[in-house]
Amino acid sequence: MKTLRIILSAAVVGVLVLGTASQAAAQQQEKMTLEEWQAQLDACNAREQAASARIAELDRQIADLRQQISGVDRQIEQVRNDIRGLNQQVSSTQGELTQVQGELERVRFPDSYEVVRGDCLWNIAKKDYIYNDPFQWPRIYEANKDKIKDPDLIYPRQVFRIIRP
Repeated sequence: MKTLRIILSAAVVGVLVLGTASQAAAQQQEKMTLEEWQAQLDACNAREQAASARIAELDRQIADLRQQISGVDRQIEQVRNDIRGLNQQVSSTQGELTQVQGELERVRFPDSYEVVRGDCLWNIAKKDYIYNDPFQWPRIYEANKDKIKDPDLIYPRQVFRIIRP
């Protein structure tokens, strides 16, 4: 109790000496009883304890959030790695698809044709997988002049080159 009075007196003197408090505040402090000072000190201590507890709780929450962020960062990195792998697969698949498309075009639109009985250049050019246009028969003739002496006379098992535009 004596120590408290000394502290109280020192505080009053400090306020007066430093001139930071007005005369009214100094008078008000002088009028406070020891019990009032003790009540204020207890209230300040209680607020400090509550604030310390809240700070500790917030520190725990921050630590939990940092841990969650670390987990999310790992997940993001894993997703990025998965995306890189998928991009490589897409590139590989696109290359394969391009090859298959080329093969499909070659099969769908052959670069040669074997004559069968009853064929003529007009009917060959008319086929949808050749030119789909009977008026294109001269293209077959021009590409195969070495095999065709007369465009009206072609024979089964002759193989003609088909020139693609």
